Amino acid sequence: MRAFFKSAYGMYIQILFLLCIFSSFILFFDSTPTMNLLLALLLFMTIGLALFNGILNGLVASLFLLFLMGTTLLVATVKNTTFSSLQLQMLSIDQFVIFGIALIVSVIVAGTIQERTRDVVNEQKRLRYEVEQFVAIDTDTSFDNKKRMQVEIKREMSRVNRHGGSFTLLLVELDHYNEFNQAYGAKEMQHLLMTIGQKANEQLRTTDRKFRYFDNRFAFLLTETPKAHVEIIIEKLALQLQTHQLANGKTVTLSFHISFNEYDDIKKQHSYEQFIEELESEIIFYAM
Repeated sequence: MRAFFKSAYGMYIQILFLLCIFSSFILFFDSTPTMNLLLALLLFMTIGLALFNGILNGLVASLFLLFLMGTTLLVATVKNTTFSSLQLQMLSIDQFVIFGIALIVSVIVAGTIQERTRDVVNEQKRLRYEVEQFVAIDTDTSFDNKKRMQVEIKREMSRVNRHGGSFTLLLVELDHYNEFNQAYGAKEMQHLLMTIGQKANEQLRTTDRKFRYFDNRFAFLLTETPKAHVEIIIEKLALQLQTHQLANGKTVTLSFHISFNEYDDIKKQHSYEQFIEELESEIIFYAM
């Protein structure tokens, strides 16, 4: 039953029920057109409040409205004045009770629709987040993608800012990416990216994070790795990546540009964007 009311069809039935209650005032109440219009307007406004702001706000507003209407009718009836006679012609006590019950029921249904809609929206956000996490892996290299890279590096920056320590980010750019793709085709490009992924995983620690954040750019997050050790890692990567065997058995020589930088207590004031921009501006000066 809960699943039904959370479905689009279930919410449609509930809204239709509200419209039936809303339209019944025009047919049921034997009152003046002005009073019917006023009651319809009050009902519409209260239902709208419940639909947009929740059942609690709708109930508070409807109870306050009924209190004002009931007090007016009671005073008019007790005084039995000309004003009283006019009020009784416009809305009787029975009609007031029926209106009050319909108003409360409408607000409860509208508030329920609002809650169900909110649940559906939250569920969609959760599913979207899970899908984003699922597709955070680049299928060609098995590295994380650019979005995941941003999340992980910001997390490491926060860790260093709070607890100290450092990490080094290494950027590697494959030269002549488009030319390779045009010369050898999509299958050989896929084979090349898969090979880069395999060789990087062999040379780097399992605790190091690997990212493909652009077509021909890769980033390696080296935790607790000072600059002095990065030179050794670069030499190992260069030895493994410069010579590539194609799927057809032929061998080609690849070239790369690189840059790296260490994030530590000195760079605490750097934002993620500043840190990446600084690395990318330096990548043209280093080649392997």
